Amino acid sequence: MRTPNIYLTILGQPAARLVTISGVLFVVVAWITVIWQIVEDRRTAVEAAVRENRGRVVAFEQYVRRTLEAADLATAYLDERYGAQVRSPGTTGTRRIVLPAYFDAIVSGAQLADADGNIRFSTSADARRSVRDRRVFRELRETPTVDRAISNPTTKPETGDTVLLIARALRNPDRSFAGAVAVEIPARRFVDFNAGIEYRPADLISIISLRGMTLARREGGVVSWGQDLSGRLVMQRQMAEPNGEYWGPSSLDGRRRLFSHRRLTNYPIFVTSGVGEADILAPATRRAGWFLSLATALTLLLGALLVLYARHVSNQEQAQRRFDQMRDEFAHSARVSSLSEMAAGLAHELNQPLTAASNYLAVGELMIRGDGTREAVGAQLHQVRGQIARAGEIIRRIRDYLSKGSAELRIETLDATIFDAIELARGGNAAPRARVLYAGGHAQTRVLIDRIQIQQVLVNLIRNAEEAVASVPEDRRLIRIKCEARSEEMFEIRVEDDGPGFPDSVLEQFNLPFISTKAEHGLGIGLSICRRIIEVHGGELKAWNRARGATVSFTVKREAVLRSVA
Repeated sequence: MRTPNIYLTILGQPAARLVTISGVLFVVVAWITVIWQIVEDRRTAVEAAVRENRGRVVAFEQYVRRTLEAADLATAYLDERYGAQVRSPGTTGTRRIVLPAYFDAIVSGAQLADADGNIRFSTSADARRSVRDRRVFRELRETPTVDRAISNPTTKPETGDTVLLIARALRNPDRSFAGAVAVEIPARRFVDFNAGIEYRPADLISIISLRGMTLARREGGVVSWGQDLSGRLVMQRQMAEPNGEYWGPSSLDGRRRLFSHRRLTNYPIFVTSGVGEADILAPATRRAGWFLSLATALTLLLGALLVLYARHVSNQEQAQRRFDQMRDEFAHSARVSSLSEMAAGLAHELNQPLTAASNYLAVGELMIRGDGTREAVGAQLHQVRGQIARAGEIIRRIRDYLSKGSAELRIETLDATIFDAIELARGGNAAPRARVLYAGGHAQTRVLIDRIQIQQVLVNLIRNAEEAVASVPEDRRLIRIKCEARSEEMFEIRVEDDGPGFPDSVLEQFNLPFISTKAEHGLGIGLSICRRIIEVHGGELKAWNRARGATVSFTVKREAVLRSVA
């Protein structure tokens, strides 16, 4: 016999199906929870990074603004101290000046030029004589509305330091251009924001002019300047949203970062702060790895348990099939055994129609030899045919009773099934041991049964009842078979006797396997077979005592059940 697929075996049983579906749902819920937690962790990490980067770019903007305000104070001081001399047309030559010490922390040098670009005052002895070709000078001279300007990063020849010139226009009372004053601030000083803090390699802060020139930039621990970012993503985003943020690749190294930027109002520059996406998501990614590993391990463990459970169910199914096969074999053997016990009675029952047929043939033969009429001889042959048909019906019942096979539920009429079972049970006795009474009345009642197996149950119950009434007076040796509908789905068949009834110990354990109604002489196998047959039919086998005698009943499905299912 081919073993069914193990998964089909599981799905075929309600309990196994419930366990499997519960396990699968548990895994699905676990994975949904893990994925939700991973997504939530990433969202939380991103929100925290956005808040952190916003705070950082605001603090960086304030730092740069304070640095530029210090530069403004220095230029205001120089204007107040030397501005009148710069505006005097008769003054020539370059004079060296010294800034007060309190500017040393920020300013590294200063220059004042007249309207023609000639350097009139300088903190450096080697200062150039003219700045008329410098962009910041031209911008202040040619644009009356511009009072402040910042140069591109410039390297000082005498020191090699890179500085930014923070320049302010000197105006006459009529707003005409009178010259310019500029202070030098080292470019590195602008990105000494949070000095002493260890930056992650992808952390980025920078100052960028609105022309797209990087004035100062710190990436991790590396400081640089002078990169031209014109037309790059950072400038596009700055023009679109001066004080905003965005996710995108860096214009220089291509790393994806979260950028926040803010534009300064008095100077044509903006500051930006960037945090690497990998750094933002690293803790969430590590936790996601643990979550995924845990979910995977849980899935594998549950899968292994389900496989073991499936094998257990499969083994149970195989054991049940072997048991059913052995039960069918034993049931067949029991029918053969019971037929052996009934052999004498069956021989007596078969002998009657065969003897009668032989007698009718003998009479017919004498009529043929004598002067019997054709009609008389035909009547004798008709009697012979009837007796042979009766013998054939007895043999059919025996052949059907001995047939071997698994349960095949079909629609059968109730009366025909019960009458055949009574004849089979009655035929096993040379002399009747009890009267079996069945009133019938259910010729039109149709039930869903395996006729042979139900007949086996009835024969077994009738024979048990015959043994039960053997000890009572002959006039009380009655066995009654009754039928009635229990519901729209089930029909009950009862076998009643007037014997001594069941002992209490038997009734208490009636539903246990191999319980016997024959005291110490029975193994309980016949009753166990009957119970299993009724269970296969979807019914129930019960027993109880009456005031006089006992009753055993079982239920089978009515034809209406089949129609409702169809």
